[in-house]
Amino acid sequence: MKKRKLFSLTFLLASLLFLSGCGDDEDGSQVATTAQGWHFQGRDCLACHNVDLNPDKHLLYGGTLYKSQNITDQNDLNNICGGELVVNFLDTANGVLAYSSKDYVDPNSKGYDAKGNIFILQRELRLLSAGRYTVQITDKNGTQLAVGGNHDFTSADYDINKGADFANRLACNRCHSNSGPQVPLYVEINSNLCE
Repeated sequence: MKKRKLFSLTFLLASLLFLSGCGDDEDGSQVATTAQGWHFQGRDCLACHNVDLNPDKHLLYGGTLYKSQNITDQNDLNNICGGELVVNFLDTANGVLAYSSKDYVDPNSKGYDAKGNIFILQRELRLLSAGRYTVQITDKNGTQLAVGGNHDFTSADYDINKGADFANRLACNRCHSNSGPQVPLYVEINSNLCE
């Protein structure tokens, strides 16, 4: 009986360790319809989704939107701006919309369960064209929540060794974090727009 309990406990701990890796929760089996929850907010999304996971789970870009720039715990779901978030890439030269995450949604992705995380799957959009873009985050109705400065994209594949390089802003949380060169992405207009 003791051996059985010990085996069960060992199995449970091993399972928890296995599941706590990169958080691969995207099996493509159903459309995400549940409430938004926790999925490694504030971490470098592409460190897992372009390095550790299979190519069909790679992201073109990814990050986390917070309610305020003055957060102390980037893992606290109370600090995270939830809802149906849209990321737009505006051509800096003329302000014209070049890309929008609403155009690259995959109904089979469970990634939308993660509260506050923004992303585009690489299988939906291979690469951004090289150029300078202003990054804008809106809600599903088009209300602007945040807007970033000018970001230069090189149209190169993600390199984990250059994730914080200012010419490669695909991994938002590498620069926009409490310990990074930029404050975390946050709602600049009205945090009450967050769900």
